[in-house]
This record gives sequence, C-alpha cells and structure tokens, in this order.
Amino acid sequence: MNRFLCVPVLALALVASVFASDQPTKTAQPALAGGYSPAEIDSEVCKVADFSVKTQAKATGRPLRLVKILKAERQVVAGLNYRLEIEVADGSNHLKARAVVWKKLDGTMALTSWETP
Repeated sequence: MNRFLCVPVLALALVASVFASDQPTKTAQPALAGGYSPAEIDSEVCKVADFSVKTQAKATGRPLRLVKILKAERQVVAGLNYRLEIEVADGSNHLKARAVVWKKLDGTMALTSWETP
C-alpha cells in the first residue's frame, strides 16, 4: 500500500516544484520581421556611410567628412535600408548624425533621412 501512495505524492511534489518557481523563464526574442537588425560594420556599411555623408554635403553645400560609424542597422525592404549613427566633421566641428540610406535592388542608393540632434 505504501508503494502506491508514493507515486501520487512524488507527482504532486514535482508539479508543486514547477509552479513554485517565481523566476520568470527567459526566452530569446526573435528579430521582428520587417524591422531593423544590427549590421556588422563592414565594407558595404562603410560605402553606404560614405554615400550618405557625400550626399548630405552636396545637398547642404557644407564640407562634411565621415569620422566614425557608431552604429549600423539593416532592414530588408525592396532592397535594403541602412540606418546609421555616424560622427561627421563640419570643418573643425564634430557632430553626430543619424542617416537612413535605401540601397535599391539595382544597387543604386538614395539618402532618405538625415537628422542631427
């Protein structure tokens, strides 16, 4: 009789231990479909950053120069969007900018956004 009593008691103890844990389980968050994801700062990102600075310099008539790529993200669209946080020099002044460049399927690029805080 004691042997038959042990099985339900062990099962109950197991269930209680599972529900007694007050630590939430952590699950990996998948990348948001259609959202931006981190991009490695490679030669492609460098080309895109150079393009963004040259395009903005031409549009404003200011002598902008790329100093450093601080952060790069990529989004798959009809082509790729690159969202870059960069440091640029305007003469002797350094400033941060956020640029978005659309690299189209045919390989051409367009600067779609340029913001400076």
